[in-house]
Amino acid sequence: MKLIAVAAALAAALGCSVALGQDKTPAGKLDFVEGDSIIEAQGAQPRIASTGEPIYPSDTITTFAAAEVHVTMADGAHLSLRENTKVTITEYVADGGDEDRSIIDLAKGTLRSITGWIGKYRREGYQIRTPQVTIGVRGTDHEPTYLPPGDPRGEPGTYDKVNEGTAVMQSQYGTVEVPPNRAAHFTPGRREPPRLLASIPAFFKPARNEQRFLARARENQRTLDQQREARRQYVQQHPRPRQQRQDLRQQRLEQKGARTQQRPAARAERLQSLKAQRQQRLEQKAQGAQKTVERPRLQQRERPAARERFEKRGRLEKKD
Repeated sequence: MKLIAVAAALAAALGCSVALGQDKTPAGKLDFVEGDSIIEAQGAQPRIASTGEPIYPSDTITTFAAAEVHVTMADGAHLSLRENTKVTITEYVADGGDEDRSIIDLAKGTLRSITGWIGKYRREGYQIRTPQVTIGVRGTDHEPTYLPPGDPRGEPGTYDKVNEGTAVMQSQYGTVEVPPNRAAHFTPGRREPPRLLASIPAFFKPARNEQRFLARARENQRTLDQQREARRQYVQQHPRPRQQRQDLRQQRLEQKGARTQQRPAARAERLQSLKAQRQQRLEQKAQGAQKTVERPRLQQRERPAARERFEKRGRLEKKD
């Protein structure tokens, strides 16, 4: 009962509701916001980022100059977004089971990630992706960075600095394992695997509120196992939202299968209709050609009668 109470408190902290019919569970919440940042959700207007704001799967967070955002994720992970950074929480499930996963796309900038129970127990389900590489972890505190072409801070490409644990950077040309206190770099222009750097680039600097971020993340790390077990029990006690997601997924698969089965019949029906239309056009064209052939014949048949009437009229005029 105590674990369930802890899970309920965590759900409330993330802005999660267990109301019947709700199918959207937050992936986390904004724990700290400084400067200007926005949150973009699919099919909705962008909203200003503010402390306590829930973050959902598929949301995109963008920070601008001199901005900093800290995110507490549902699995106990912590993210620190530096200025001029853009990330998307592409996929996120943290129910404490085998389906847990965290896939985050980094479009530009730098984030610091201290992993939670997904990075600890479901390493294969944890990925941070840039336009060039995929980064996996083994219980890690690391700082992925993507510098687009033209960025004055350094050579374009993907970087990752590891503070604790181990990260694995994988590209189309190969993979490199990044140990603690080292950094790796990859750029497609070299056409070679990611490489460990001799020194850590100078642009890896602590943010203004780095100590606050680290203190909260490390405090949370002490209770990861309890949080995971609490979340698992909570999901078991409230299965309906999760079951709705599964039912919805199954329904979509069935609808897709039905459409796939209907395609051959619909294609055959359309082909038959096109053939009938073509045959009708050919028949109409043939009828038009037949009329054209018959018209001169009709004129030839009528011409002697018309000449006879003309000559008869001429004879009558002469008699008069």
